[in-house]
Amino acid sequence: MNQRRPPHSASDTSGMNSNALARMHQQQRQGRQSATSTIVTLIKNWKPRTTPKLTFSLGLYAVGIFLAFFARPFPVTPEQFEKYEEKLRLIDGEEGVLGDARLNAEDAYRSTRMELYQTKRFGWRLRGGREKSRVLELQRKEKEQWRVVKALNKERERKLRDARSELGIWSDEGVRETKNKFWEKYEGGKVFATQQTFYDAFNALLYGRSDDNALEFMIRWTFTILINFTVGMFGAIIGFTFALPSVIYGFGASFFSFAIFFFLAVISAISVVLTLLGVLYGGAIGGVVGAVNVATNNALRLEEKKREEIKRLQQRQQQQQQQQRQRQGGANGSENFRDFNDNNRDHMD
Repeated sequence: MNQRRPPHSASDTSGMNSNALARMHQQQRQGRQSATSTIVTLIKNWKPRTTPKLTFSLGLYAVGIFLAFFARPFPVTPEQFEKYEEKLRLIDGEEGVLGDARLNAEDAYRSTRMELYQTKRFGWRLRGGREKSRVLELQRKEKEQWRVVKALNKERERKLRDARSELGIWSDEGVRETKNKFWEKYEGGKVFATQQTFYDAFNALLYGRSDDNALEFMIRWTFTILINFTVGMFGAIIGFTFALPSVIYGFGASFFSFAIFFFLAVISAISVVLTLLGVLYGGAIGGVVGAVNVATNNALRLEEKKREEIKRLQQRQQQQQQQQRQRQGGANGSENFRDFNDNNRDHMD
């Protein structure tokens, strides 16, 4: 007779699951160690002279990061600061005449515009008479006052540029204004990315597919957000590049200082944006890889459970077949014994 196999117990099942998990964790550890060793090998085998373009790009990136976060502007001497303050007082302070003249011109321009708005009614050209002549007179007056305001503003900008030239674009004030302009453009790019992501989400609700699972949905929207943020950040760099010349010109920099400062500021802005994008892409890819690993581990666990269920079903079927054979063998033996007894009785008779 065949011996019956004992079914797998719960301890055996948990042991198999723990072994599978241990194998998976070991494979993940080996993958991380191999990636780290690959990076270390690349750094050791990297020869700057054989890859001059890469070396130059990395050098520019390092210079940009240093200028953005670690470099300090040139100090301003007390004499320079006193001259700067004195020229500012002559522009808009109590000692200056330009500030009062500009304010009076702006007030007159605003009052003329308000009067023109109240006088100009629908169809004033067709009415003729005093109303039309009054509107034309106010329009000429508005244009003249606007020319005066523009001239005073240009004069004020010229004097401000002369005052700022005492500090220079390399001073704390110049560097601070440049950084403020960059972060202003950065906020604009971030707002663009947020709005574009909102529009994409709205379009997805209206026209998107509904057959994606959770992992596909997370991956798709992660990279959608990354693409929108990338476009917004490159738009911020372009906007900062076009706005930077006016900032440098406002400090009365020479042509040489203008070119050097412009180049270094753009390199610094690009380095900061690349760092932000690298952090975002690294975090997103790490999250996606982690989610894929979790999904893979869950799939392996489910597959292991299915295999165990199939094994248990096969064992039950084998046990049932063995029991049926044993019952059939017992029934055949009893029939043969009865036939043998009947034959013996017949011979005795």
